[in-house]
Amino acid sequence: MDRVRLGFIGCGSHSTENLYPCLRYFTDRVELIATCDIDVEKAKRNARLFGFSKWYKDYRRMIEEEDLDGVFIVGHPNMHYEVGLECLKAGIHIFVEKPPALNSEQAYRLLEASREYGRFAMVAFMKRFSVGYRLAKTIISRLEQGRVAHVSTKFANGPYGSVWGIEPPAKAYLIGQAVHHFDLIRFLAGEVKEVYARLYTLTDTKFSFSILVTFEYGATGIMNLNSCQSWSKIDEYVEVTCDESFIFIDDMASQVKYYPKGLWVETEGFKAENQGYFWEINHLPSVEYQSRYIRGYYGEIEHFIESILKNSPPKPDVEDGFKALKLAEAVWESVCEGRAVKV
Repeated sequence: MDRVRLGFIGCGSHSTENLYPCLRYFTDRVELIATCDIDVEKAKRNARLFGFSKWYKDYRRMIEEEDLDGVFIVGHPNMHYEVGLECLKAGIHIFVEKPPALNSEQAYRLLEASREYGRFAMVAFMKRFSVGYRLAKTIISRLEQGRVAHVSTKFANGPYGSVWGIEPPAKAYLIGQAVHHFDLIRFLAGEVKEVYARLYTLTDTKFSFSILVTFEYGATGIMNLNSCQSWSKIDEYVEVTCDESFIFIDDMASQVKYYPKGLWVETEGFKAENQGYFWEINHLPSVEYQSRYIRGYYGEIEHFIESILKNSPPKPDVEDGFKALKLAEAVWESVCEGRAVKV
């Protein structure tokens, strides 16, 4: 296969602003076949703006009439699940936004369908593809050889209400927003064995979770997830402690500091301790310094395309989506029952 024939279901603000624009960089590897949205004017608009040949209102017609290798599905989690099942059954690889479903049970059925029909189901945890977190993962894998002792994260934004019919808002936040960091800690430090969580509610839409995490190999972690701050400045950092060293990823992965065990240069006649390495985003006008690249949208789309071209399973896949939702549900169970919960 030289080129991937793509369809895109969902023409809302997120897909239009963050995902569709990335496709223009892969015209040597893709054929943009059709867009689809229940609001047909949006489907027409995106087809015209981004170079797709056709547009549809009914996704069933699209997958029946067009010869598609892969489909992007971006919308309500029920849409990811229901449309995803039909696409997999039709023999089409799928890329779904996070979360892949409303709950882990549905996500597992999507995983079973992916296996049954032999098609890939990738989940858009874009933080895995952001430059800062990829750099941190590389340091952990190569320089620290996976020796993680502790992970500390903060992910804070403004007020968060109920979405997709999930009540109360605090539970909706775990599934719709915090799920990003549940996947991220698994990406950086491995599988989670147990969580113990506490919740403080300031108002219906403003709340704070404090979560103790135990990883399968014994390392520990703590997560600060809250909606008491501001949407104008989402506050995010991750700190990974290794063996006499640590990595700090700040500002939604736009800065990385690494302090290794040893000094990177030996000094004579004077001391220069606290030596570390530092990376931050550059602002030159190139693909690599665009927000969509830095934040990971470019990388996740390229990975999905390359997975189909090379017939190589993508990561993160729907199994990762299932495990992230299991973590969210375990945190909620811990809050409700006031005890540690096995994952």
